[in-house]
Amino acid sequence: MSLRYNQNHAPLVKLVYSQIKVNGKTELIPLELYADGSLKRSVG
Repeated sequence: MSLRYNQNHAPLVKLVYSQIKVNGKTELIPLELYADGSLKRSVG
């Protein structure tokens, strides 16, 4: 397994999920949490 890094060269720590409501439905959005505390939307 290869490590993933963001533009600041911080390694990926884990995937986290955020809840949003769209048209009355709750959806989970996957986000990548990096060691420097930044979040980025996960792309499949």
